[in-house]
Amino acid sequence: MKHITNTMFILSLLVASSVAMANESKLTLETDWLDTEVGSTGEVLGAKVIDVENIPESDTTIIEIKVPVNNPENFEGVEVIGKKTRQPIKQQSEAEWFKNYEDGAYGLRLHLKKSSNFEFRIKLIDNENN
Repeated sequence: MKHITNTMFILSLLVASSVAMANESKLTLETDWLDTEVGSTGEVLGAKVIDVENIPESDTTIIEIKVPVNNPENFEGVEVIGKKTRQPIKQQSEAEWFKNYEDGAYGLRLHLKKSSNFEFRIKLIDNENN
């Protein structure tokens, strides 16, 4: 009986730790390093910068990037990582998904603080419920 109790206890610990590890791991996708120039393309996901607009009155740069994903609603977060610091860049407002109806591709519209040309990558963080 003691052996069965010990075995049940060990199994319950294994199940609990497996559930905890599964809840902590989220799928993330990252692009290659991209420049803030129209036409800059990464090989990893095939992301491509399609528009860069500087808004002088708000000190903001809006960058539109074509991102070949099928279901952008599956991503709960978008981080922009600067190459120089390898740290997230603070966004002026939340990234917006949009759909290009000409070719059916999705894109991301980023609102970043105006800066001279720099390299960045996008990190897409998957919803934990998927």
